[in-house]
Amino acid sequence: MMDSSPIVCITGQVPSSALGSDAFQETDITGITLPITKHNYLVTRAEDVAPALHEAFFIARSGRPGPSWSTSPKDAQQGLARLEARLPSRPAKHRPVPGPPPRRSRAAALLIDAANGR
Repeated sequence: MMDSSPIVCITGQVPSSALGSDAFQETDITGITLPITKHNYLVTRAEDVAPALHEAFFIARSGRPGPSWSTSPKDAQQGLARLEARLPSRPAKHRPVPGPPPRRSRAAALLIDAANGR
């Protein structure tokens, strides 16, 4: 992520039934790429492929740009799913939630300490 390039890598895996079995050509790509990507996905159902890719592109471009990775087993790639057209949007689960102001955090900590008898 040193160069801040928004990259989305899409790779394939062995069928779902062979995941985790040390099957021929199985690679723990999620584990390998975890330390070098902003986010990565192991998408195991055909209906989750499009939403995961949509989110991967959003994450790659948001904040400090960087790589995201999506991999899916062969059966998810070849499965059928209904695709709903939608406008580009910000995925709901990646909306930053602002934290409380520091003074409110300190006040809450004092109340917790008082409740614990400290």
